Amino acid sequence: MTTFEICSPDGRTLRTGSVSGARSITALPATEPGVLRYDVVAEDVVRMRWTWPAESAVTLWRATQGSHRELPTDWGSHRDIRSVRSAPVASLVDAQDHSLLTVALSATVRGCDFAIGVHEEGAEQLIQLAVDDIEPTDGVRRFTLRIDLRDQHFAAALRGVTEDWADELGDRIAPVPELARQAMYSTWYSDHQHVSAESVERHARAGASYGCQAVIVDDGWQTDDTARGYAHCGDWEPTSRTFPDMAGHVRRVHELGLDYVLWLAPPLIGAHSKAWERLKDRTLGYVDGLSASVLDPRYREVRDHIVESCLRPVRDWGVDGLKLDFLDSWAWSSPPPAPDGDCSSIDEGVELILQAITAELRPNVLIEFRQDYVNPRLWQFGTFLRAGDCAMDPVENRVRTIDSRLLAGDRAVHSDMLMWHPAAAPETVAQQFIGAMFSTPQVSVELDALPVEQERVVRFWLGFLRDHADVLLHGVLTPSRPDARYTQVRAVGSKTVVAVFANPVVRLSDSDRSVVLVNGGSEARILVEGAGPGPVDLVVSDCSGVEVYRGTTKAPELWAIDVPVAGVARIERN
Repeated sequence: MTTFEICSPDGRTLRTGSVSGARSITALPATEPGVLRYDVVAEDVVRMRWTWPAESAVTLWRATQGSHRELPTDWGSHRDIRSVRSAPVASLVDAQDHSLLTVALSATVRGCDFAIGVHEEGAEQLIQLAVDDIEPTDGVRRFTLRIDLRDQHFAAALRGVTEDWADELGDRIAPVPELARQAMYSTWYSDHQHVSAESVERHARAGASYGCQAVIVDDGWQTDDTARGYAHCGDWEPTSRTFPDMAGHVRRVHELGLDYVLWLAPPLIGAHSKAWERLKDRTLGYVDGLSASVLDPRYREVRDHIVESCLRPVRDWGVDGLKLDFLDSWAWSSPPPAPDGDCSSIDEGVELILQAITAELRPNVLIEFRQDYVNPRLWQFGTFLRAGDCAMDPVENRVRTIDSRLLAGDRAVHSDMLMWHPAAAPETVAQQFIGAMFSTPQVSVELDALPVEQERVVRFWLGFLRDHADVLLHGVLTPSRPDARYTQVRAVGSKTVVAVFANPVVRLSDSDRSVVLVNGGSEARILVEGAGPGPVDLVVSDCSGVEVYRGTTKAPELWAIDVPVAGVARIERN
């Protein structure tokens, strides 16, 4: 057991932490005042522990926190982080969106237990880290602990973490093709496992007319079973009943002008697959909820089988990308021994699989991962990340896409597939797009059967997201109140775009000259502070883009603008 000091920028010792399992821990020279970095060389499982005062904290921002917006207790805050699940970072945030403490580990960490929680006995936050799987660097197992003490917006603190990860990974990061940031059509919610070559081509034709650039063919192409289980997975061959000529089918989609992305679940193998007898003794175990077993990537024959299964669709059928699903099922606790395996950990085996796939497919093939595969180690392989499943829930889509964006660096982030009832009101349809507006949209409804009112909305919002993509996808993202599921989200680039949800008051600074306000709330009014003192041009449109007001006015200090629900207000300050 040894100790390390957490010091202020002027050198005062603020806290002393304890470390065990480390050969050494060394404070690195400061490059940013208030950001502490420690080089840790591991001997065994490295355990680190210290406390921190954070009386004004209202939430702990965590990777893939979902609906958990609380301050957890120390005994309830443990997260088993693997390279295929979550990421080693967390930030204590106050009600003004300031980071009180942001803690992160470097991208060499494949696995750890990461806990920050309220220590009831001392009324402080207790930080407990246990690092057990590290990628060796020149034969040495080492990682960096980053502690950010700066008083700043929590999104800025997280940007600092992702910048460190990007510097660390360098050219190992997979390039992101521009196509990965274009709207796509997905078959999952529209077809589920009832998908067929005919339905895919119909969706592709309709999607192309709306500006979609790719079709994602989800689960169902590989099986005639439609019971939503995975007992037939493992062979990854198209079913002859609904996909009789896969190469010809893919070619026809290409002729419609769309790229083709195909779903696979590489970890899963079912007892009804042809590969079962050969690989059944190379599994981690059976998962009742999936009706399938999880293959053990520590074995070479498993890795070879999975790699070939993923390369075949590109090589033999001409698909342009792969949607690799259920990777987090490899985050297996207490795995069985693998005496004949050649990997020290499951995560090492998974990365060998992904390295082999991407080595063959880079740089032009798309690889979709799903939240919560947000670990920086996966930046080496995926080209876009989709928010976790949240069908018909625009609020959860907002939360999940923003959470993902805050850790994605320059990686592309997609919404969960947008869907709605065929009889939904136009405003309801628009809210689906508004919830996803700081990501690339995926759509999964029968586009060729939309009522006229819905069609207008869909065309308007797909066009809006495309026209403002430079700011929405590449601007500086500043969301408000993570504890309240983001009441307002702002992106700043060549213009300022603000989505208003539960907080209707938008405060403009002098630099906000061209502003787009989107009403994602329930009231037909947005309040704006700081738009004056000069004349202001205002254009307001409804949820389908129809202009309802245009004029020039001198804005009062607190300006109430009538904006229809799911509508847009454009402000130009003269």
